Amino acid sequence: MFGKCATATFGVFLLGYVTVVCGEAPKAGDTVWDEATQGPLPRWREGGTPAVDPNQALHPYALTLSVPEDMPTSGLIESPPEYAPADGVIFRYSSNSWASVVRDCVVALTANPAHDEIAYVVVSSASMQNQAAGYFASGGADMSKVEFIILPNNSIWLRDYGPHFIWQNGALAIVDSHYYPNRYLDNFIPTELADDYFLMPSYDIGLYYSGGNFQPGPDRSGFVTSLIHQDNTGFGEAFIAELYRSYQGIDTLHIFPRLPGSVDGTGHIDMWFYLVDDDTVIISEFLPGSNASAIAVTNNAADYMENELGFEVFRVPDHNGAGGVHYTYTNAYRVNDRIFIPTYGEGNSSHLARDAQAQAAWRAAAPGVEIVPINCYSIIPAAGAIHCIVMQVPRYTGSVPSAHVVSPDGGELLVGGTPQELLWAATDDEDVTSVDLAYSLDGGETFSEIAASESDDGAFAWTVPMVGSSEAIIKTIAHDGDGNSVEAVSESACTIAHARQSVYDFSTGAGVDKWAYGYQTIGWNSLNGVRRPAEAGTQLSGASYGKLGTSDATGSDGDANRYRSPIPSGGRESTHVFEILVDEDRSSLIDIEILWEGYGDSCAQMELYVWDYVEGQWGDGAGLLGENRFMDNAASNRDAILSGHIAEDFSRYVAVNGLMTILLYAERSSEESLHDYISVTTTYRYDGDFNGDGALDASDFGAFHDCVSGPGGGIMLGCDDGDLDADADVDFADFAPFQRSFDGG
Repeated sequence: MFGKCATATFGVFLLGYVTVVCGEAPKAGDTVWDEATQGPLPRWREGGTPAVDPNQALHPYALTLSVPEDMPTSGLIESPPEYAPADGVIFRYSSNSWASVVRDCVVALTANPAHDEIAYVVVSSASMQNQAAGYFASGGADMSKVEFIILPNNSIWLRDYGPHFIWQNGALAIVDSHYYPNRYLDNFIPTELADDYFLMPSYDIGLYYSGGNFQPGPDRSGFVTSLIHQDNTGFGEAFIAELYRSYQGIDTLHIFPRLPGSVDGTGHIDMWFYLVDDDTVIISEFLPGSNASAIAVTNNAADYMENELGFEVFRVPDHNGAGGVHYTYTNAYRVNDRIFIPTYGEGNSSHLARDAQAQAAWRAAAPGVEIVPINCYSIIPAAGAIHCIVMQVPRYTGSVPSAHVVSPDGGELLVGGTPQELLWAATDDEDVTSVDLAYSLDGGETFSEIAASESDDGAFAWTVPMVGSSEAIIKTIAHDGDGNSVEAVSESACTIAHARQSVYDFSTGAGVDKWAYGYQTIGWNSLNGVRRPAEAGTQLSGASYGKLGTSDATGSDGDANRYRSPIPSGGRESTHVFEILVDEDRSSLIDIEILWEGYGDSCAQMELYVWDYVEGQWGDGAGLLGENRFMDNAASNRDAILSGHIAEDFSRYVAVNGLMTILLYAERSSEESLHDYISVTTTYRYDGDFNGDGALDASDFGAFHDCVSGPGGGIMLGCDDGDLDADADVDFADFAPFQRSFDGG
């Protein structure tokens, strides 16, 4: 159903299962939790779950954003509901981390030949894979339905660190949210799965939330607890709603109060709430004598779901046992016509009666669905059961493939003769076998081939042709093995223009027209409205500048080709300001691209901003200002490219003297940032010297001709200076003065 990174099929002694090696090994100097000697990491939040807000409402409420905001991605974005059709389930296995629970889940998923779902199992090494394979096989798993993925990782709680799957115009993609800072290997897994294994687009949402505290539901709805506010202080409800809609297609976010920390150590909704289908929900019912707030929270939620939203509500017993252990029956997961639920009586017979009561409630809530009990007695003291350790992979159910053009998707400026990466997403019920790529110059009336029978890896390096059009469209055609195909085109037209470009980077030195300053600030308050914050005001050395001039770093933190910033002191955050003088007159500019390559250590989020000289504030280059209104962001354990374009209002971002100011900010304290390359590329109109050889002569005639014959007969982008008779049209009336200009007349 989607592409995968390099695979190796093992021999018969390993039962023919598939293993895939992806991702990054831990870097020198990184401290990785050793489960063998330190034990498995629990689910509860590092440093403790924030205390319940004493002012939190005890009743749920809906947060709806009805005014459209800028979308960070193209296409119709939708989150598959919790109960949507599933292709399989992702697990993480370690022999030192509740291995029997994972084995039981894998066996239950794969053993029955009547079911075809795949167990995708993340392991840290080939050795761990071999252990898992033997353990699963001995338990009765069908190993032909098991695919191993080797990725460095920290913990078993895969639901919480992701990936969060979405549909993007019907094709699968992944959203990556923030996870616990000290579990940075886990934090990076969604991006690695998207880039290296599933080969699909991934988007960094820039929001701190765990998958266990988010359940997508019907009609573009989502369900979370008030922990979302405590984890993202300063965001505001409207901004949180905007992010959920833009990245995950959630139009209405239902926010429930969270349980007290003494009852539940996570604050996540999956510990007491589960959506069974479009109109049915299971909610915990705390036993008499339980915490009064827990009883109120769950009873109010049941009332809200039934009387406000029209769901049929079923209740399952819930209580805290010895040591405060939270014995929940809602921490379950659905895979098509089976629901896997936690039970505890196998470990302690005192739970048997409640196990039976819970199973009866589940059967009543989901008639015709098989209820599969999984023994969770050993894992539940860590504040999680089986919903916490899995993620369903959505199943594509269309009869033909789906496809979506990710980039360019409309509105971009493409310059003839320059490289452009074409990006797409394609999904099928089996596999997309190949894609064809084409472009149109007339809004999609006719197309010319770019490439045919390309592998479906989601990207193609294209050299933009030397033509001109304001109605350029990109098309991809996805084919499957059954002879089906589907076409997808850019959502709107982009422009291909004759234009000139200048690249400003540190390859030509610094200190005269380019500068870099770093390395830390106390936080956003030091940056708010401050172009060059005092603690980030130290100019870099010449040796450091040299490392920024070329995109040539391939190794880890210690790669000599990258600038490695000092580690911020005293809880401060890594901050660097770059200033570059551009030569072009602001009135001639068509586009400015800002590009940075690097990463924040331990998967810290890096954010790219540009200074608005008119408003005196950092922003996204498109009018939005302030914290979290960045041009681009990424949380990565290896080099990532952050980029953004400025397409208008250039006087806001380029000072009168040509100075541009750029910010790279790591939104986590005490983590260093690592920089490989930064550049500013200006695209600007011709001055008649269309081929850029410094002379206006007959060799410029071809480009002038394209301006004359452009679509619609009007002035094409980049051709304004060809309108030599100033009649608002580049036509043959301009030819005589154009000829005189290069004849010297």
